[in-house]
Amino acid sequence: MQLMSDALAVTGSRHGLIFEPLQNRCRLLRFSRFDLAPAFGFRAGLRVGDREVVFPLCPLDGASPFSLVDQRSGPATWGLRGIDSASGLKVALDVYLPFRPRDADFSTAPVLLLELHVEPLGGQFRWDAAVTPPDHAELFLEITGGPFAQEPARASLDLVFDADRALPDPAAKEWWHGRNVPLPQRDRLAALPGTRLVGTRFTRTVKTAAPSPLRVTWSTFSAPALLLHDQPSPFRYTKNFRSLAAVSAWARTHADEIVAQAADFARAAAAPVGGVAVDHLLAHTLHSWQVNTWWTLQPDGSDWFSVWEGNCYFHSTVDVEFTQSPFYLGWWPELLGLQLDQWTRFAKPTAALLGDSARDATFLSHDIGWGCSVGRQHYPHDMEVEETANWLLLLHAHAARTGKRNRVRRHAATIASFTRFLLAADTDGDGIPDRGVANTIDDGSPAIQFGSQQTYLAVKSLGALTAAALLLDEIRQPALANSALAAAKKIARKLHTRAWAGDHFTVLLEKRGRLKDPWSGKEVEFAEIPGWDAPHIYTANTLPILDLAGLKIPLDARRVRRDLETATTRCLRAYGCTHTDFHREDLDRLKTAATAGLAGAARNPGWISMNILRDLAALRRGLDLTPHFQRYWDWQVLVNTQGTALFHETFGGNHLHFYPRGVVIWGIHAAQPLPI
Repeated sequence: MQLMSDALAVTGSRHGLIFEPLQNRCRLLRFSRFDLAPAFGFRAGLRVGDREVVFPLCPLDGASPFSLVDQRSGPATWGLRGIDSASGLKVALDVYLPFRPRDADFSTAPVLLLELHVEPLGGQFRWDAAVTPPDHAELFLEITGGPFAQEPARASLDLVFDADRALPDPAAKEWWHGRNVPLPQRDRLAALPGTRLVGTRFTRTVKTAAPSPLRVTWSTFSAPALLLHDQPSPFRYTKNFRSLAAVSAWARTHADEIVAQAADFARAAAAPVGGVAVDHLLAHTLHSWQVNTWWTLQPDGSDWFSVWEGNCYFHSTVDVEFTQSPFYLGWWPELLGLQLDQWTRFAKPTAALLGDSARDATFLSHDIGWGCSVGRQHYPHDMEVEETANWLLLLHAHAARTGKRNRVRRHAATIASFTRFLLAADTDGDGIPDRGVANTIDDGSPAIQFGSQQTYLAVKSLGALTAAALLLDEIRQPALANSALAAAKKIARKLHTRAWAGDHFTVLLEKRGRLKDPWSGKEVEFAEIPGWDAPHIYTANTLPILDLAGLKIPLDARRVRRDLETATTRCLRAYGCTHTDFHREDLDRLKTAATAGLAGAARNPGWISMNILRDLAALRRGLDLTPHFQRYWDWQVLVNTQGTALFHETFGGNHLHFYPRGVVIWGIHAAQPLPI
């Protein structure tokens, strides 16, 4: 495949590398913002006689480039293949990380394995003259530049440096202006048998007819970097390792297992539909999720798991994790379970929103921290209905998928409190919450972001209240369960009578209304809200999670499929579908429409993961939209060949990059068609 930026990072352990072959460098991934990750040269390649040939991960500095470089990527690997026509040799560079879903000890071990192979090309390269490969060649790799002091020993090389931690700055006006606090680090690169350390360079001379690999492990061991409620939180791997030496020793004995497991996992994860583009997206999105993960320990020794929201750096943003839940539910449900428990500590009272009408109700925060600190929401406003409904849906789906009900009983009070909030947020009696309805589609039209009668939130609330009724029956609260079911029936009735426009569900159920922008506090009354009746891709947003839980809601299946077809056709652009088919012809007029807080005013904004979530719903309903996955991959190629973005969520507006939410595509393995 084409050269493009990518990364590998050990799950939850903040140990990783960002690869930038088009910029001839790498970056060290640790605790800081991604754009502040320190750059260095990763000099790796082939030496034949006096001639060195290097991969494009460092400046040439007198070396030769390979005649052709090919990039490879798997869920737990990243690599390059280089052809040197002058010597008739082909070299492979591979980087592996330990990853086995549901095996926390293995998957958090803070180790990367670096490997170089060489073999004869086996013929000429293009029209270059054929050459006889040399009998022997030298493979090598070394670290150049960067923030490191290098301390070589007999078979290992220690890198000593300071890594910045991104912490909130109480004095800053904006949440994204944090402060950097250095944390001393010591990493160890160790040669495996057959590889030598000469100065600061790892080398191995091999017979080209029967080559053996050069292998080096890169291990780390760090003091706590994350603060949980102002208390240092040790990394989870400290359960198993007490020192850098212990990690390095583990890496030495488990190197073969790391390689074998990467191959096994790649086979298990291979795309069931959609072809090579889906395989590329599976690897690319998992890499981008892993660079955002934090897995540490709480004061009582229990696990803490949270995920950065990409370049926004919020911890465990509820709507983002909701979108990612097909990955968790299919591959690692325990990680979702940890977050379900953690979120309950960040519930908020409803007095400011609903006054005294719901004293026994609470709602859920948008996030639980920023940077290297967890303790409170940092996003400037709440998304009360959306995030509360998401939690109820996720709790039900987790229990249904795992068969484990203890979490339902443990959170009985929260289930009841959140359900009461959804019921109280409906102030006009139609079942659909109309207070606290600002959502997280923060570059959408005013209608889809702030409307009080959103089809998106109506379907989400319908699902959440249906799920809540089942949960409430389980914890023996029948009266509240009946109230939830009654509200759900009202929502379903109004969706069918007011939202259907013949071939699609409208953005809003009412064209007249008042919009309130929570960013600015502005409220504007409309006789006709711009874009209220447009096709949009959010009707089906909740359905994949309901599908995974086996929960049906009273939403006409044939209309849903027709809506999927219409919205896909009307909203489709070059790299996927926009939020809605609403056109911003008159931006000046819209700027008075409570839009001051929008992240952008692009004409055609769209989010890749929302497209994928829609596609999973479609696939379950016998509608194959998988050809669009090539569009999504083309977008990732575009942005990562012109910079470093990893999974870039947004096109046509906004700039959500290094984003974890693309792992929603891992739900494709469970997206089997359902009868209509």
